[in-house]
Amino acid sequence: MDTRKVQVTGKSTYIVTLPKKWAVDSGLVAGSLVKVSYQDDGSIAIVPPVYEPDPPAKRLEFEGKSMDAIMRDIIGAYVRGYRFIEIHADHIPKETKKRVKSISQDLIGIEVVKETDTVIEINDLLDTGEFTIEKGVKRMSSLVFMMLDGLINYLKIKDDEILREIISRDDEVDRMYLLVSKQFITRLNLGRILKIDELSLIESFYYRLAAGNLERIGDHAVKIADAFSHTGIPDAALGVRESVKVSQNLVANSIESLMKSDASLANDVLSKNDTAKELLSKSMTIAAATSSPEIVIDSLSRTGDYAANIAELAIDLSQL
Repeated sequence: MDTRKVQVTGKSTYIVTLPKKWAVDSGLVAGSLVKVSYQDDGSIAIVPPVYEPDPPAKRLEFEGKSMDAIMRDIIGAYVRGYRFIEIHADHIPKETKKRVKSISQDLIGIEVVKETDTVIEINDLLDTGEFTIEKGVKRMSSLVFMMLDGLINYLKIKDDEILREIISRDDEVDRMYLLVSKQFITRLNLGRILKIDELSLIESFYYRLAAGNLERIGDHAVKIADAFSHTGIPDAALGVRESVKVSQNLVANSIESLMKSDASLANDVLSKNDTAKELLSKSMTIAAATSSPEIVIDSLSRTGDYAANIAELAIDLSQL
């Protein structure tokens, strides 16, 4: 580690010289502007103007890989922050091209811009300056809330279209989750900090964890919807409906506690989740004697646990 002495000029200006090799390698000359950003640990990061924030194009080889494997590679490159992804092979079948296009449509901002028999080029066209991690988590929580609201409405009016709507919304939750993950990776890169992103690095980490819990809650809402699509409304519909309402409130309050770093509200979520488990335990007894599937009870229990996880994250943030 290089050590530099702090100098003071004009009684109020603090000066630290930069290492010559770094300055030369960065192309700095007299009058060059550098970016200075404050870090959570009290340090600062100095970024030269020639800093290239975007990684080079990611080259993916298709030969010898299954479609599932190439799909995971594309998603991984997307989350990593590659703006240009190239898929190469001696020959790319038409069906593969269709599948790659379908995968691209599931990723926000991604477009296939070129395709030949040997190469597929994918570009990330999203302006990252228009999207923040906080905005993504808010959108995810809104979608999950509507999914749970859909379950409540279904138990009231029994409209199968509601179930299909719940399942389709989960695709958007997944897309938003991947985008939040991508933005978090970008946030870790000190040279790519966005001016509009007001979250600190630590806050971004906790929000990313919260997004993971919201994604799982969406999955369980789909499980419940799928169960209802096979069994219809359970005999104990009223009790199950109340349990879904309780889970929905837990999720909403956990997110509010996170956004406000409200430890009191977070502790209330944790306490009410314990009460909700007692209610679900009674519902389990009813389910054994009715058409109410146990998977519904289990998914609601897990939903409460994920909300509790978010509440615990809020408590941690309140200590900052």
